[in-house]
Amino acid sequence: MNKRRLIKASLWTTALSPFFFASCVDDSYDLTKDIDMTITVGGDLSIPGSGTEEFTLEEIMDLEDNSVVKTDAQGNYALNKADTTETDVEIDPVHINAPASNPTTTTLYFNTPAATSEEVEAEVNDVTTDFIFSKDDVTTDIVSLTSANVDFTANLTLSFSQTSQNVDVITLKKGFNIEMTLEGQSQPNGLVFELGDPENYGIKAGEAQTIEFKNDQEIRKGETLRIPVHFKRIQNFPEGQGIYQPGHFKLQTNVIANGTATTPGVPAGNIQVNLITDTEVPDITLQSVTGIVDPKIDINVDPITVEGIPDFLKDDVNLDLENPYIKLKLENGSPADVNLKARMTWTKDGVFNEGFQIGTNINENTDQTITLSGNATSEYYLSRIAMNNLPAGAKNIVLGDNLYNLIRNIPDEIKLTDVEAKALQHDTEVILGNDGANYEVNTIYELNAPLQFGNELNIVYKDTINDWGGDLEDITIKKAIVEMDALNGIPLNFELNAQAIDRNGNVYPNVTVNPVKNTIAPGLKLTGENGGTATESPIQLEIVCESGDMKDLDGLIVNFTANMEGVNQNATLNKGMTLKLSNIRIRIKDGVTVDLN
Repeated sequence: MNKRRLIKASLWTTALSPFFFASCVDDSYDLTKDIDMTITVGGDLSIPGSGTEEFTLEEIMDLEDNSVVKTDAQGNYALNKADTTETDVEIDPVHINAPASNPTTTTLYFNTPAATSEEVEAEVNDVTTDFIFSKDDVTTDIVSLTSANVDFTANLTLSFSQTSQNVDVITLKKGFNIEMTLEGQSQPNGLVFELGDPENYGIKAGEAQTIEFKNDQEIRKGETLRIPVHFKRIQNFPEGQGIYQPGHFKLQTNVIANGTATTPGVPAGNIQVNLITDTEVPDITLQSVTGIVDPKIDINVDPITVEGIPDFLKDDVNLDLENPYIKLKLENGSPADVNLKARMTWTKDGVFNEGFQIGTNINENTDQTITLSGNATSEYYLSRIAMNNLPAGAKNIVLGDNLYNLIRNIPDEIKLTDVEAKALQHDTEVILGNDGANYEVNTIYELNAPLQFGNELNIVYKDTINDWGGDLEDITIKKAIVEMDALNGIPLNFELNAQAIDRNGNVYPNVTVNPVKNTIAPGLKLTGENGGTATESPIQLEIVCESGDMKDLDGLIVNFTANMEGVNQNATLNKGMTLKLSNIRIRIKDGVTVDLN
């Protein structure tokens, strides 16, 4: 409330001593020294007053720039404070060293009853070799694998040596095929690959894991036939392969050759040739994986510090807000769906309150579950009672009295503690690459409590009406009545009580201010609008000096205590709502003594 000189005192003396009208005056007579100019006026005496200008709730609030109380675009007040915490989620890369060479040697028998210049055939039946990738210290962030994208080229190699006779060349005939399978596979197509020489080799129709020769392929003595195979994906891991236990990876592939081999004309008898099958495989890196992941997610949310609370909401306040809420906006840059559980705690005047739990245990799914959807932003509203008209996709979690107890006495600090964030146990695709995966999870939480009150509201606001001393400095007062009219456009009941103060601003000792009429009825009026009308309430306070006098009376400290009796609880405080004290006047009771010296 503005401090101003509110009272203009004006006294008219209606009865004076007869000597003021004497016709003869002794000029040498000093009246100021020899005559007592103190007089007593009986009965009641009114000192004309004035009023305050209409002032707004914005002026009452007098908010600091950093205040937790803010207004929205419509000027409605709310407790509002937000904070953001950024968390990095990392999953280490999976590098696996190349397996050692594991060639298979199979003897081919070219049998002829007599010398011939024609080709002689030998059958290659299920000649099998394998390559095994194994690593025992992969990241435990990957729990299991359904599939893995890879990007490496292996060469299937075929060569020969002979044990009898001299053979310079053998030919693997068109239709020769090489099948690649995962050891123990129960589902087809465990390996997805492309061929590096599509002119000579193709994928056999209906058999996605079998390479078929499109043309005859010669292998000369001392040389090696190489078939480049570019691996793209490994999937449908059999039991015991992939991530078969935490930190352990295994991949075993069987290479099975079948078909016809020939050699040019030979003399009569048996010719033996050793066919050597092998693989040349480089180190590999899993480019991305699909499976169950469990990365370490350490979310440490900075506390919300509640600053700049106006006295109107700080002193002796029981803030029974109708429906405060806390908005959690969770930006999950990782592909994993994550459940979040935490405790919401607060501190008030140095006293810690252990608060309450939000969210549920991992893999629980109730109306209290908080889930950070993968590669998405999730929004939750934690409210005292159920909320309507939420933004699209937002979810509401009702906390009831837990949130009421948090906000009823505005805390100094609100904090999320014991935060647990765990990936849900279902398949997720995670891009790893050479450097692994690095994702960002942002936790944005915002306290928003519209100043819309419930029945238990208790707010105390203090202000001062002063500068009466200039009007009362020559008057000795024992009792006075202060009267005023309160024009209230704020949707709160107010009860006005006061204390008398002296010219030094101190509470006047031995002076009591008794309320006679001190209730201010609620109204609803905004500046510049005609949609509401301020309610007028007469105020009357009795000031009584219990001993001595109130010669130094300078004003009042007034206390406005708000309550919600009979008030529309859907009304939100707005910065344009007004309150005015008009026609402030002092009526002095039982006579006064005026010093005219």
